Amino acid sequence: MAHGDMLRLGPAVAALPPVVVEGLRRGRDLLPAPSTEESAGGQEQGAQGMPALEIGDGDQLVGETVDEHLIRSVIATLETARVPLPRASLPMLADPALRARVEATLGRCGRQLLQTEEGNWITGFLDPVTDALVAEEVGTLGAADRAVLALVLLHTVALPRAQGRHRHSRWTGESHTVTLAVLASNRKITKTAISAALRRLKGAGLVAEKAAGRYLPGPALDRLTAERSNLLWEDLVLVGRPDGHLAAAIRRRRQQDARPAREADTSRGHAERGTV
Repeated sequence: MAHGDMLRLGPAVAALPPVVVEGLRRGRDLLPAPSTEESAGGQEQGAQGMPALEIGDGDQLVGETVDEHLIRSVIATLETARVPLPRASLPMLADPALRARVEATLGRCGRQLLQTEEGNWITGFLDPVTDALVAEEVGTLGAADRAVLALVLLHTVALPRAQGRHRHSRWTGESHTVTLAVLASNRKITKTAISAALRRLKGAGLVAEKAAGRYLPGPALDRLTAERSNLLWEDLVLVGRPDGHLAAAIRRRRQQDARPAREADTSRGHAERGTV
Protein backbone atom coordinates (compact mmCIF):
# COMPACT_ATOMS: atom_id res chain seq x y z
CA MET A 1 0.00 0.00 0.00
CA ALA A 2 1.24 3.49 -0.83
CA HIS A 3 1.16 6.24 1.81
CA GLY A 4 2.50 9.34 0.20
CA ASP A 5 6.10 8.58 -0.72
CA MET A 6 6.17 5.38 1.33
CA LEU A 7 5.30 1.82 0.27
CA ARG A 8 4.32 -0.86 2.76
CA LEU A 9 3.03 -4.40 2.44
CA GLY A 10 -0.72 -4.64 2.01
CA PRO A 11 -3.23 -7.07 3.53
CA ALA A 12 -3.21 -9.26 0.39
CA VAL A 13 0.24 -10.50 1.44
CA ALA A 14 -1.43 -12.54 4.16
CA ALA A 15 -3.15 -14.60 1.46
CA LEU A 16 0.08 -15.62 -0.29
CA PRO A 17 0.82 -19.37 -0.06
CA PRO A 18 3.80 -20.41 2.09
CA VAL A 19 5.95 -21.35 -0.91
CA VAL A 20 5.62 -17.82 -2.33
CA VAL A 21 6.48 -16.27 1.03
CA GLU A 22 9.55 -18.52 1.28
CA GLY A 23 10.64 -17.49 -2.22
CA LEU A 24 10.31 -13.83 -1.32
CA ARG A 25 12.34 -14.37 1.82
CA ARG A 26 15.11 -15.98 -0.21
CA GLY A 27 15.00 -13.13 -2.69
CA ARG A 28 15.22 -10.55 0.10
CA ASP A 29 18.88 -11.43 0.63
CA LEU A 30 19.59 -10.36 -2.95
CA LEU A 31 18.30 -6.83 -2.36
CA PRO A 32 20.84 -4.05 -1.72
CA ALA A 33 21.19 -3.11 1.92
CA PRO A 34 20.24 0.48 2.90
CA SER A 35 23.19 2.82 2.99
CA THR A 36 24.58 4.11 6.27
CA GLU A 37 23.41 7.64 5.49
CA GLU A 38 19.84 6.47 4.94
CA SER A 39 19.83 4.47 8.17
CA ALA A 40 21.15 7.41 10.19
CA GLY A 41 19.02 10.03 8.48
CA GLY A 42 15.90 9.51 10.51
CA GLN A 43 14.09 7.50 7.84
CA GLU A 44 10.53 6.62 8.82
CA GLN A 45 10.32 3.32 10.69
CA GLY A 46 7.77 0.63 9.91
CA ALA A 47 5.68 -1.39 12.34
CA GLN A 48 8.53 -3.88 12.95
CA GLY A 49 11.24 -1.23 13.36
CA MET A 50 12.44 -1.62 9.77
CA PRO A 51 12.82 1.47 7.58
CA ALA A 52 9.94 1.99 5.18
CA LEU A 53 10.78 1.76 1.47
CA GLU A 54 10.83 5.16 -0.18
CA ILE A 55 9.77 5.34 -3.83
CA GLY A 56 9.51 8.10 -6.39
CA ASP A 57 6.24 9.44 -7.75
CA GLY A 58 6.94 7.86 -11.15
CA ASP A 59 7.62 4.36 -9.83
CA GLN A 60 5.37 1.84 -11.56
CA LEU A 61 4.90 -0.13 -8.37
CA VAL A 62 2.49 2.49 -7.03
CA GLY A 63 -0.07 1.83 -9.75
CA GLU A 64 0.23 -1.95 -9.78
CA THR A 65 -2.70 -4.16 -8.82
CA VAL A 66 -2.63 -7.05 -6.38
CA ASP A 67 -2.60 -9.43 -9.38
CA GLU A 68 0.58 -7.82 -10.72
CA HIS A 69 2.26 -8.17 -7.35
CA LEU A 70 1.13 -11.79 -7.21
CA ILE A 71 2.51 -12.49 -10.70
CA ARG A 72 5.89 -11.11 -9.71
CA SER A 73 5.85 -13.15 -6.51
CA VAL A 74 5.00 -16.35 -8.39
CA ILE A 75 7.76 -15.76 -10.92
CA ALA A 76 10.32 -14.97 -8.21
CA THR A 77 9.36 -18.16 -6.41
CA LEU A 78 9.63 -20.32 -9.53
CA GLU A 79 12.91 -18.78 -10.63
CA THR A 80 14.56 -19.31 -7.24
CA ALA A 81 13.10 -22.78 -6.61
CA ARG A 82 15.66 -25.56 -6.61
CA VAL A 83 13.13 -28.23 -7.55
CA PRO A 84 9.77 -28.12 -9.38
CA LEU A 85 6.98 -26.87 -7.12
CA PRO A 86 3.78 -28.89 -6.58
CA ARG A 87 0.55 -27.56 -8.06
CA ALA A 88 -0.91 -27.32 -4.57
CA SER A 89 1.81 -24.83 -3.64
CA LEU A 90 0.87 -22.51 -6.52
CA PRO A 91 -2.92 -22.84 -6.85
CA MET A 92 -3.14 -19.47 -8.60
CA LEU A 93 -1.61 -21.04 -11.73
CA ALA A 94 -4.82 -23.05 -12.13
CA ASP A 95 -6.41 -19.77 -13.28
CA PRO A 96 -5.87 -19.69 -17.08
CA ALA A 97 -5.91 -15.89 -17.23
CA LEU A 98 -3.34 -15.44 -14.48
CA ARG A 99 -1.18 -18.26 -15.86
CA ALA A 100 -1.21 -16.59 -19.30
CA ARG A 101 0.01 -13.36 -17.72
CA VAL A 102 2.78 -15.23 -15.91
CA GLU A 103 3.82 -16.85 -19.21
CA ALA A 104 3.74 -13.50 -21.03
CA THR A 105 5.88 -11.85 -18.35
CA LEU A 106 8.38 -14.70 -18.41
CA GLY A 107 8.49 -14.62 -22.21
CA ARG A 108 9.62 -11.00 -22.20
CA CYS A 109 12.61 -12.16 -20.15
CA GLY A 110 13.45 -15.08 -22.45
CA ARG A 111 12.00 -17.58 -19.98
CA GLN A 112 8.97 -19.86 -20.00
CA LEU A 113 6.70 -21.73 -17.62
CA LEU A 114 7.20 -25.50 -17.66
CA GLN A 115 5.12 -28.30 -16.17
CA THR A 116 6.57 -31.71 -15.35
CA GLU A 117 4.85 -35.01 -16.04
CA GLU A 118 3.67 -34.98 -12.42
CA GLY A 119 2.07 -31.58 -12.94
CA ASN A 120 4.64 -29.62 -10.95
CA TRP A 121 5.74 -26.13 -12.02
CA ILE A 122 9.19 -24.77 -12.87
CA THR A 123 10.70 -22.26 -15.31
CA GLY A 124 13.35 -22.53 -18.02
CA PHE A 125 14.86 -20.73 -20.98
CA LEU A 126 13.01 -20.43 -24.26
CA ASP A 127 14.64 -22.68 -26.87
CA PRO A 128 15.74 -19.78 -29.15
CA VAL A 129 17.36 -18.10 -26.17
CA THR A 130 19.12 -21.34 -25.32
CA ASP A 131 20.44 -21.55 -28.89
CA ALA A 132 21.74 -17.98 -28.70
CA LEU A 133 23.46 -18.58 -25.35
CA VAL A 134 25.09 -21.77 -26.63
CA ALA A 135 26.26 -19.99 -29.78
CA GLU A 136 27.94 -17.35 -27.62
CA GLU A 137 29.18 -20.01 -25.15
CA VAL A 138 27.45 -18.23 -22.29
CA GLY A 139 26.83 -20.50 -19.30
CA THR A 140 27.97 -23.61 -21.17
CA LEU A 141 29.91 -26.48 -19.61
CA GLY A 142 33.55 -27.24 -20.24
CA ALA A 143 34.63 -30.46 -21.94
CA ALA A 144 35.43 -32.27 -18.67
CA ASP A 145 32.13 -31.24 -17.07
CA ARG A 146 30.17 -32.40 -20.11
CA ALA A 147 31.95 -35.75 -20.10
CA VAL A 148 31.31 -36.34 -16.40
CA LEU A 149 27.66 -35.30 -16.69
CA ALA A 150 27.27 -37.74 -19.59
CA LEU A 151 28.79 -40.51 -17.47
CA VAL A 152 26.44 -39.75 -14.58
CA LEU A 153 23.40 -39.81 -16.88
CA LEU A 154 24.52 -43.01 -18.56
CA HIS A 155 24.96 -44.86 -15.26
CA THR A 156 21.94 -43.47 -13.41
CA VAL A 157 19.33 -43.02 -16.16
CA ALA A 158 20.19 -44.61 -19.50
CA LEU A 159 21.53 -47.97 -18.30
CA PRO A 160 18.82 -48.52 -15.63
CA ARG A 161 16.18 -47.73 -18.24
CA ALA A 162 17.77 -50.15 -20.74
CA GLN A 163 17.77 -52.80 -17.99
CA GLY A 164 14.07 -52.29 -17.31
CA ARG A 165 14.52 -50.75 -13.85
CA HIS A 166 12.35 -47.81 -14.92
CA ARG A 167 10.41 -47.03 -18.08
CA HIS A 168 10.00 -43.24 -18.16
CA SER A 169 12.30 -40.73 -19.88
CA ARG A 170 12.66 -38.26 -17.00
CA TRP A 171 16.10 -37.34 -15.70
CA THR A 172 15.13 -37.12 -12.05
CA GLY A 173 12.76 -38.93 -9.73
CA GLU A 174 14.65 -42.22 -9.47
CA SER A 175 17.11 -43.35 -6.80
CA HIS A 176 19.68 -44.92 -9.13
CA THR A 177 23.09 -43.56 -8.13
CA VAL A 178 26.70 -43.90 -9.23
CA THR A 179 29.92 -43.68 -7.22
CA LEU A 180 33.15 -41.88 -7.97
CA ALA A 181 34.90 -45.25 -8.28
CA VAL A 182 32.53 -46.33 -11.07
CA LEU A 183 32.88 -43.00 -12.85
CA ALA A 184 36.67 -43.23 -12.57
CA SER A 185 36.62 -46.60 -14.34
CA ASN A 186 36.57 -44.48 -17.49
CA ARG A 187 40.32 -44.13 -17.70
CA LYS A 188 40.25 -41.24 -20.16
CA ILE A 189 39.45 -38.88 -17.26
CA THR A 190 41.43 -38.88 -14.03
CA LYS A 191 39.72 -39.26 -10.67
CA THR A 192 40.95 -35.80 -9.69
CA ALA A 193 39.36 -34.25 -12.78
CA ILE A 194 36.12 -36.16 -12.18
CA SER A 195 35.96 -34.97 -8.55
CA ALA A 196 36.47 -31.36 -9.60
CA ALA A 197 33.83 -31.67 -12.31
CA LEU A 198 31.34 -33.19 -9.86
CA ARG A 199 31.79 -30.22 -7.52
CA ARG A 200 31.08 -27.78 -10.34
CA LEU A 201 28.09 -29.79 -11.58
CA LYS A 202 26.65 -29.96 -8.05
CA GLY A 203 27.01 -26.19 -7.76
CA ALA A 204 25.08 -25.77 -11.02
CA GLY A 205 22.34 -28.16 -9.86
CA LEU A 206 23.06 -30.60 -12.69
CA VAL A 207 24.23 -33.31 -10.31
CA ALA A 208 23.02 -34.08 -6.80
CA GLU A 209 24.44 -36.25 -4.03
CA LYS A 210 21.90 -38.57 -2.43
CA ALA A 211 24.36 -39.85 0.15
CA ALA A 212 28.06 -39.34 0.68
CA GLY A 213 29.78 -40.35 -2.54
CA ARG A 214 26.62 -41.45 -4.35
CA TYR A 215 25.64 -39.18 -7.26
CA LEU A 216 22.51 -38.84 -9.35
CA PRO A 217 21.05 -36.25 -11.78
CA GLY A 218 20.36 -32.84 -10.29
CA PRO A 219 17.17 -30.75 -10.24
CA ALA A 220 18.40 -28.27 -12.86
CA LEU A 221 17.65 -30.92 -15.51
CA ASP A 222 13.94 -30.45 -14.74
CA ARG A 223 14.24 -27.00 -16.35
CA LEU A 224 14.84 -28.55 -19.79
CA THR A 225 12.08 -28.24 -22.35
CA ALA A 226 10.81 -31.42 -24.00
CA GLU A 227 12.81 -30.64 -27.15
CA ARG A 228 16.07 -30.10 -25.23
CA SER A 229 15.46 -33.23 -23.19
CA ASN A 230 15.05 -35.26 -26.39
CA LEU A 231 18.29 -33.82 -27.76
CA LEU A 232 20.08 -34.86 -24.59
CA TRP A 233 18.73 -38.40 -24.93
CA GLU A 234 20.01 -38.47 -28.50
CA ASP A 235 23.43 -37.29 -27.31
CA LEU A 236 23.55 -40.24 -24.89
CA VAL A 237 22.77 -42.59 -27.78
CA LEU A 238 25.61 -41.05 -29.80
CA VAL A 239 27.98 -41.45 -26.83
CA GLY A 240 26.84 -44.91 -25.76
CA ARG A 241 26.67 -46.58 -29.18
CA PRO A 242 28.11 -44.26 -31.83
CA ASP A 243 28.29 -47.01 -34.49
CA GLY A 244 24.69 -48.17 -34.10
CA HIS A 245 21.86 -47.73 -36.61
CA LEU A 246 19.99 -45.34 -34.30
CA ALA A 247 23.07 -43.13 -33.92
CA ALA A 248 23.48 -43.02 -37.71
CA ALA A 249 19.81 -42.01 -38.10
CA ILE A 250 20.22 -39.26 -35.50
CA ARG A 251 23.27 -37.87 -37.29
CA ARG A 252 21.47 -37.89 -40.67
CA ARG A 253 18.46 -36.08 -39.27
CA ARG A 254 20.61 -33.47 -37.53
CA GLN A 255 22.53 -32.83 -40.72
CA GLN A 256 19.27 -32.36 -42.61
CA ASP A 257 17.94 -30.01 -39.93
CA ALA A 258 21.17 -27.99 -39.96
CA ARG A 259 21.25 -27.54 -43.75
CA PRO A 260 18.48 -24.86 -43.94
CA ALA A 261 20.16 -22.92 -41.14
CA ARG A 262 23.51 -22.99 -42.94
CA GLU A 263 21.87 -21.88 -46.19
CA ALA A 264 20.13 -19.03 -44.38
CA ASP A 265 23.45 -17.93 -42.83
CA THR A 266 25.12 -18.02 -46.26
CA SER A 267 22.33 -15.95 -47.83
CA ARG A 268 22.51 -13.46 -44.99
CA GLY A 269 26.27 -13.14 -45.43
CA HIS A 270 25.90 -12.51 -49.18
CA ALA A 271 23.26 -9.87 -48.51
CA GLU A 272 25.46 -8.10 -45.96
CA ARG A 273 28.35 -8.04 -48.45
CA GLY A 274 26.09 -6.95 -51.31
CA THR A 275 26.74 -10.13 -53.30
CA VAL A 276 24.36 -12.62 -54.89
